[in-house]
Amino acid sequence: MATYEVLITDVTCYGNLHCVAGWDVHAGRMIRPEPPGANMTYEPSKFWDGQHAGPGQIFAVGNVARIGANPPPAHFPFPHATEDRIVGAGTTIRVLRALDSSGTVAAVTAGVSATLEAAFDNALVRPPSGKAYVPAGDNVRSLGAVEIRPNQLQFHQNTYNPNKPKLRARITIGGNLYDLPVTADAARTRWQQNGLAALQGDVQASRRLHVRVGLSRPFAAMPNQCFVQINGVYFLL
Repeated sequence: MATYEVLITDVTCYGNLHCVAGWDVHAGRMIRPEPPGANMTYEPSKFWDGQHAGPGQIFAVGNVARIGANPPPAHFPFPHATEDRIVGAGTTIRVLRALDSSGTVAAVTAGVSATLEAAFDNALVRPPSGKAYVPAGDNVRSLGAVEIRPNQLQFHQNTYNPNKPKLRARITIGGNLYDLPVTADAARTRWQQNGLAALQGDVQASRRLHVRVGLSRPFAAMPNQCFVQINGVYFLL
């Protein structure tokens, strides 16, 4: 089992659970800590509950946590297996320090890509809908980041089901338009509590945006596609 110091950059929603990802401080790359017992047959086993992840918890954005973890089992599928790490049973997780948004972004500069395609090792497929994905099984990265100007991002609501609106964002990079779901815990909370206008106001009040991106796991109806989603938005002045 290896010891990692992980700067938590991404905390995303999975119902009442959370997916956690962060920057391996020593290796200079992203990893995805998953709970002991994470397995392929039960998807929720890969996510953390509210006692571990989210504001005020060990896995809060900006915390640098020391963990002991193992590589994923050989049967864990790519692209997620690139970053998956399984926290060892009985391991004590310690918070070593905490960074603010600016400090967090500065610490992960090496992980910023010039384009969304580059973030996923140029394996990205962008259909006319803008709902980009990486083919399941590709041995590429599943986590990354881009930096854009405020006029390149527009939040909107998917209201196909008016009883269950979903937060999405249109991003334009290099002349390409992407329409992506927003799973970032902080952005979704801001939207749910204060509305879309407040969230878009945060964008307009920023000088630049550091956007964390990641891939969903394949859906049963679309088993060959890992869709790009927004794991976090840092509003920088």
